[in-house]
Amino acid sequence: MNDRILFMIIDDQVKYLTEGNMDHREWYSSLGLDPNNYENIVRGFVLDGKIIFFKGTNFIADQEVITMAKRHAPGIRLQLNNTYEVYCGIEAHSLGGKWEPIVKINDNELTGIVQKKEEVKEYVPKELSSSLEFKNNYEDPKFIKRAILVTVIVLIISLLVNILGIIKDPSKLDLLEVIFIVGQVIALILTIVGYIKKKESVKVTGIIAALLLVLTFNIINIILGIFYFVFSVDQGYFIKLSNMINGLKGKKG
Repeated sequence: MNDRILFMIIDDQVKYLTEGNMDHREWYSSLGLDPNNYENIVRGFVLDGKIIFFKGTNFIADQEVITMAKRHAPGIRLQLNNTYEVYCGIEAHSLGGKWEPIVKINDNELTGIVQKKEEVKEYVPKELSSSLEFKNNYEDPKFIKRAILVTVIVLIISLLVNILGIIKDPSKLDLLEVIFIVGQVIALILTIVGYIKKKESVKVTGIIAALLLVLTFNIINIILGIFYFVFSVDQGYFIKLSNMINGLKGKKG
């Protein structure tokens, strides 16, 4: 969901995020709001000429979402100087498929009062703006499934490599290496659990796991660590590579 404007409705006011790489949950947390209330917040984004409202992990369109869309869509249109179509809810198709809005709100259904126009500007907390730039969409169910699969594969390969290395030459195993091996296993498991529970901590545990893989100084683990580091920051590189390979196969066929 790149090149989109995120918005959330907080205290019946629309807040906007136009740039940066935060998803809704990260943005919500950065505002210091109650994390237990996140699932109840009506939010959405502007993308491909559509204003889409939803809430919850599954991007649902219940009556509250529809009511909020009717009330606030006119104000959002004014902010953007455009009469974009208004929708509620998102249907996520199979892995790699396109996301589609579910319910369309017609113009004659828009009943809200247009709010006073204010500048739509980027909100990026200082503590995040200077940190590592993550480009993955951590609200995308497709990415989460892919990330869990990749992390499980990395965990299995690293375990096999470490076990075979210990069997081959037990004398090289010292306390520091044991710490690195145990640490990478714990970090990868925590990352898998984090993806399942949709926790922001996966960014930290994923990078820690990648660094510990590199620090074992085994060539396979080093390659694995570099791969996982890049994937954790931006899976887009691998999607482009996959598309390129598929394109070459198509030409040969």
